Amino acid sequence: MKAKYLSLCILAATSFTATAQIKYRETEKKPTLVPYDSSIAFQRLSPDLAELTLVGQQITFLKLNPHRAIRNKEDSLLDNIHLKAVMEVPYKGVMRGGHFYTPYKTIENKTFKIADYERKASADGSVLLTFTLLSDDRKTLVYQVPEDQLPHTPVIINANFEWLKNQYIGHKLQLKNGSIITTNILDENKEVTLKESDDIVCTDVAIVMAGKQKYGQPFLIVKKGDTEFAVGIGSRQEYPVGPRLADFEVL
Repeated sequence: MKAKYLSLCILAATSFTATAQIKYRETEKKPTLVPYDSSIAFQRLSPDLAELTLVGQQITFLKLNPHRAIRNKEDSLLDNIHLKAVMEVPYKGVMRGGHFYTPYKTIENKTFKIADYERKASADGSVLLTFTLLSDDRKTLVYQVPEDQLPHTPVIINANFEWLKNQYIGHKLQLKNGSIITTNILDENKEVTLKESDDIVCTDVAIVMAGKQKYGQPFLIVKKGDTEFAVGIGSRQEYPVGPRLADFEVL
């Protein structure tokens, strides 16, 4: 009887060992997630960002450009920011055309802390970014942005603004290729010619109300001799007028 029991144990152990040798491989490659650091602007929050590392950052909604005419009553209203409650309702909502909106004036130039951040893909393949925000008065807001609209958001991460100042103020900028004729938005959009040999120094980082842009945007403020002009720090889509940082080498 003991011999029979021992044989069964050996057989079971052998079977377990054989099963344990089976290997499985995933075909889907998962991205390597990177933690948030202050060099990353709000408009460039990428899919490989470890979501929770953004929690705790403070963001500020930039001011509306007072020089841009309001096209209609809904022009300065938002339908993507809500007060988090049992039923989500627009923050300090007003009604227009049978719908409630959040007036942009209630959040512009105000700072909020990110309490949560989530990326979620829908059935049609689009991606929605959801930011849970805490206000100074401890109200919880939900700010939702489609991923493809991220470059147009009027938001700056406070730590990123400080990083820009530390990174560029006092540094020289040298034009990369030959010369360009561009626009000086700080001087009534006058034409300015820049050359590789120009001595250009960054003196400040500031939010500039440029042209027909709906919101203020961060620019490097630079000087060439007695001439002061602004350099955009993003893509041509974000900064359609004037020179951009991509045109220069930072020395």
